[in-house]
Amino acid sequence: MKKRYIILVVLAIFCIVSWLLTMRYLNSGSLSPDNTVWESYIGRDTTVGILPDQYANYFTYTLARTNENIGFRIKGEFPNTRYFSFNVYSLEDNATQGSLVDYQIKTDSGKPNPFLVNQDSIEAGTHYTVHILPSEHNDSDLVNRLPFRDDVKLLAMVIRLYDYNIDDFGGVDFPTVEAFTISEEEEPAELKPTRLPKALNLRWIVRRKSLPGMVKRLSLLYDTENKVSMDGTQPDDGYHSLPFHAIDTKGYIENNDNRYLLSAITKEDDEVFVFRFKAPSYTSGPENINQTEVRYWSFNLGNAASYNFNALKDEDALLDDDGYVNIVLSHNDEAIEKLTSALGFNFLEWNMPWKKALILFRHMLANPDFEAQIDVVPPIKEGMSDFESTDAKHYLGEYAPQGIRMSKSDFLTDYTL
Repeated sequence: MKKRYIILVVLAIFCIVSWLLTMRYLNSGSLSPDNTVWESYIGRDTTVGILPDQYANYFTYTLARTNENIGFRIKGEFPNTRYFSFNVYSLEDNATQGSLVDYQIKTDSGKPNPFLVNQDSIEAGTHYTVHILPSEHNDSDLVNRLPFRDDVKLLAMVIRLYDYNIDDFGGVDFPTVEAFTISEEEEPAELKPTRLPKALNLRWIVRRKSLPGMVKRLSLLYDTENKVSMDGTQPDDGYHSLPFHAIDTKGYIENNDNRYLLSAITKEDDEVFVFRFKAPSYTSGPENINQTEVRYWSFNLGNAASYNFNALKDEDALLDDDGYVNIVLSHNDEAIEKLTSALGFNFLEWNMPWKKALILFRHMLANPDFEAQIDVVPPIKEGMSDFESTDAKHYLGEYAPQGIRMSKSDFLTDYTL
């Protein structure tokens, strides 16, 4: 009995010491502003999972939250990029809790936001301060607040840059992060500096926790695939061989400002794919921000394991006289590329060794008045048998990508000038 008691005491002491050491480690970051906590995910890197956009970069700070009153102050300079945002996530469910978009951020100087004015004619503010804090403190007078749920234990902050210029972070330094605790015993609430939580490896967490479940859920798309090849002519009965569907993206660390359609392809060696859709108008700069149908759109080639390999973005796309985008997807082939160029189509190389692909089409920040809202497309779900009724073309019409598959010989024969 005495021996068992000693063992229990030793185990209790071990657990307490382990817990204290863990807490000390998890809260052993800098007490002063620090910009080394960010982990980079570059969209063109084909080892980054969860179907990133090739023309977007992602920067994350992931931490274990052991103090319910901790908040964060991020200070930086506005980057030179088409889109810039902050998102916050609870890694318990990987779903976004909110976003703060470039044009919504007030500048430190009070001068106009650089995403809203022509900086050649108007002096804009260059720096910002963003506060990421628990929802219970969101009624404070802190500027640029982005709240997260009070019960979050594993928090991820994500900065996104789309169509960045100059370098991978838009020509500016990474922003600094400071941690503080919030005490509302005084009025106004007192912010006390505290040590930053240790930055955790989000890539490790995603690969072991999130990615397997995402790959399994995305595999449902292959049930929607029509593998019957057609000749190169567009069918006249409204039926297309490669449908696009919406899928529930919660749990994918999704961007709160993006909406997605996906299509699955299992490629035969000699197959060529042709896609067509009407291109929405997109934002080119402050002169038309929030005045176009979408801020940005892109068409991406990924594999079944959710890694991205190639893409076409709005400003690089060739449009026909009626405003449609035509995309030929194929392995490199001189004859196919020559005809594609002569037709005025866009060529997208199948530049990966895998035969199973996922095509991801995204609209970013669609204008509420835009007629083709991807939100209205019902997502496919496990247990469904009728996928045709959820094909995006029924809801978005000509703005939904629609594709056909054919042999190389059919493409070269039937697509003539």
